[in-house]
Amino acid sequence: MRGRALVAGALVFAAIVALVVAFTSGDSGSDAQATTSAGVATPLWSVRRVPEPVVEAVGTQHLQAALDAAAPGDGTCFVVSAGTHTLATHGADTPLIGASTQKILVAAAALSSLGPDTTFQTRVVASGPPADGTVGQVWLVGGGDPVLATGDYVGFLQSQPKTKGDVTTSLEALADAIVAKGVRAIPGGIIGDDSRYDEQRYVATWKDTYRTDGEVGPISALTVNDGFSAWSPARKTPVDDPTRNAAAELTDLLRARGVQVGAPGTGGAPGEATEIATATSPPLRDVVHSMLSSSDNLTAEMLTKELGVATAKQGTTDAGVAAVATKLKELGVPLADGALKDGSGLDRGNRVTCGTLVAALTLAQRPEFATLYDGLPVAGRNGTLVADFIGTPLEGNFRGKTGSLDGATGLAGVFDLGRRIQFAFLENGQFSETRGEAIREGIGDIIGRYPDSPPIDALVPAPL
Repeated sequence: MRGRALVAGALVFAAIVALVVAFTSGDSGSDAQATTSAGVATPLWSVRRVPEPVVEAVGTQHLQAALDAAAPGDGTCFVVSAGTHTLATHGADTPLIGASTQKILVAAAALSSLGPDTTFQTRVVASGPPADGTVGQVWLVGGGDPVLATGDYVGFLQSQPKTKGDVTTSLEALADAIVAKGVRAIPGGIIGDDSRYDEQRYVATWKDTYRTDGEVGPISALTVNDGFSAWSPARKTPVDDPTRNAAAELTDLLRARGVQVGAPGTGGAPGEATEIATATSPPLRDVVHSMLSSSDNLTAEMLTKELGVATAKQGTTDAGVAAVATKLKELGVPLADGALKDGSGLDRGNRVTCGTLVAALTLAQRPEFATLYDGLPVAGRNGTLVADFIGTPLEGNFRGKTGSLDGATGLAGVFDLGRRIQFAFLENGQFSETRGEAIREGIGDIIGRYPDSPPIDALVPAPL
C-alpha cells in the first residue's frame, strides 16, 4: 500500500507539472495552429511529458524493497542518497563495526586538520656540520612519514594490482642528499629517533594475527617499507624494531655509496642540531589517496597519531581518535565520543553508522576534500576494487571503500552515471571475510541497477 501511495502521489505531481509546462511554455500563433491541425498523440497535460518523477518514484520503491530483502535485521544498515534526497535507508543511525570503511573518516579529519598540502619531513641531523668529510654521528629523525620506502619495496608495491600507483618517499634520495653534502664517514653510526610518537607499536586490543599475518606493520614515527623486512603477495614479515630498522636501511644505502658508517642504533637527537639532509614526502592529499585506494592500515594509524600531535601534542592512538571525532563534529559529520578505537578499522570495538559514512562522503563536494572522492578506488580499475564489479553497471562508474573482517563487511562510496549517488552499507553477523565480500557485492549490484524501473510506457499507457 505504501508503494502504491508513493507512485500515485508522483503521478499527481507530475501531471500538475506537465499541465503548468503546457500552459506556460507553449508557442502561440501559427506554430500552435499547426500543432493543433496535425493532432497531438500525447495530450499536453499527460504525465508522459514529464516522466522523471514517476520513474524515480518507482525506482526508489524498487531500491528500498530490494535492499530490505538483501539486508534485513538489526545487524545491518544502509543509506542511499542523491544530494540531500534520501532514496533508501535502514538503520542509518545503528552503530556497527565498520572495518576499513572508517578510513574515510580518518581521511576527512586529516585533510581538514593537517591540510591537503602538508608534507612529512624525515631529517638527518648531527651535532655539527661535516669536517673533512666526516661527521661523528647522525640522527635519523622521524616526522611521521608513512610512505618512506626503499627502491625494492617500491618495485613490489608497483607490481601488485591493489597497490600499483601508491605514492612513496625515496630513502635512496635521502642517502644521495647526504653524500652530496660531502659526507664520507660516520664512525658513530646512524641513530634512529622516533620520539614524535609513543612507543606503542600495535593497538593493545588487536588480534595478534594482524601482526603475524602482516596485516599491518609496527606503528612508529620513523618507519621504512611499512615496517616489513620481507614481503611477497601472500605474506609480509614485520620487523621487531621499526626505528632501528630504518637506521639500518639508511646505513646499508650509504655503505653502498662508499660511505663508512658505524653500527645503527636508536635514541633521541640533540636539541641543538645541524641539519644534514631531509626527505620530504608527497603532499598529504596524495598520501591519503594511496591510503584509501589500497586500504593501507599503517598509513591510517600513523595519520591518527599525527592528528594527536597536531591537536593535543600527543602522538598516541587515543589522542588521535579523539581528534578525529572532534574534527568530524566540527564538519557536521555525526560521530559519538569513543566510537573509534583505532584509525585503520582493525579493532572490533570500533562503531560507526551508515549515516556518518554518507555524511563524510558528502564533504567531497568541497574542494579541500576532493580526495575523499578522487582517492577512492574505481570498480574494476584500481586499488581494492580492481577485481570487483567487473561486467556490472558499477565497473568504471563507482568509487568506493570496502571494509572486511570476520563477521563484518561494508561498502561506502559514490556511483556516478550523470547523477552522483552516495551510499553506505554495513553488515555485522556470523560469517567469514569471504562470505562478507559476496554480501557487499550483492548490495553494490542492487544499487548499481538504480533506477530499476519499467519504461514509461509500462507505467503510463500511451493515449488511444
